[in-house]
Amino acid sequence: MARVHSKHTVILIDDNDVSEFTGDSNCEQSAKTEDNTQYGKNSEVYDPTLLSGAFGCSGKYDAAATGPRAVLKPLVGTKVNVKYRPEGTGSGLPQDSFDAVITNYAETAPVAGYRTWALTTQPSDEWDTTDQA
Repeated sequence: MARVHSKHTVILIDDNDVSEFTGDSNCEQSAKTEDNTQYGKNSEVYDPTLLSGAFGCSGKYDAAATGPRAVLKPLVGTKVNVKYRPEGTGSGLPQDSFDAVITNYAETAPVAGYRTWALTTQPSDEWDTTDQA
């Protein structure tokens, strides 16, 4: 089994590379189901319907002009392209590319720690899972 370290992850949101500010991310695809159980069955019957998903990322706050607050906060309520590269950038490496609505940008300020940020999105429409060229 070939393991890949998460430190190689690259995240592009609206063509902005936020990887250097990110310390955690989640990218998932899921499927909705339709209950098709009919009378007389002893078990529920489900069929697949539409695909769905979720994407979010978070990290330590950075006040740089290219930091998460400057780049991501203005995108709340807009639909942008997200590229998620779990093994880094390079020809033949995997990539998920999809449009997503930026639904939430949050900052947390613990009294005894570093300020953090978190982004939540709602992916919309088809995903492209073609390896990078």
